Amino acid sequence: MFKKLKTPHRMQAGFILAIAFLLVLGSNRLYQRHFSTLQNTVNSVYEDRIKVQDYIYQLSNIFNQKKIRFITEGDFALVTDENKKTEKLLSNFALTKLTTKEYNTLNELTLQFDKLKKSEKKVMQSKDNLRSGVHVLSLKTLEQINQNLNVLARIQLEESRQMTQRSNKTLDTKILMSKLELGFLIAIGLALLALIFYPLKTKLPVLDH
Repeated sequence: MFKKLKTPHRMQAGFILAIAFLLVLGSNRLYQRHFSTLQNTVNSVYEDRIKVQDYIYQLSNIFNQKKIRFITEGDFALVTDENKKTEKLLSNFALTKLTTKEYNTLNELTLQFDKLKKSEKKVMQSKDNLRSGVHVLSLKTLEQINQNLNVLARIQLEESRQMTQRSNKTLDTKILMSKLELGFLIAIGLALLALIFYPLKTKLPVLDH
């Protein structure tokens, strides 16, 4: 059927096919970019938000145990192992992707933890410190730690919400591009069929006699 087409018509058909090829190639590039964006977002939600929520949960439990210990004047024998676990959690937290507010709050939390460790050391050296200003100071520090943990927990929720919105926006764009691509391909296909079955007539030059 293509053999019946004249050279100008073949050029038009080739041009239409070239447009279709470029459209498919361009769409493929966009799909890859969108897929990469979605993949990065999903990975970031897990690595930088869901895992961090677990860190915050574990830290909250540890500091609650510390608070109870100061209030009840309990046994401080487990403090060393407890603090090692806390340091590991804070270190893992610091390795995640942090917002500016998250970074500042985590630094404050780390400084407060260092302050608390000094108080615990004083108590382990002398139980009398529990009845002195160390007890009151430690409970105040623990309250500040709890406030910063709450701030960090709210940041995780807000960041997760924004990531979800970005993912949905990317998906909506991808769906729209798919519809547009389908529409263009249909239009190109119809144009190609029209050219094959109803080729444009070319005017023949008029020869002077």
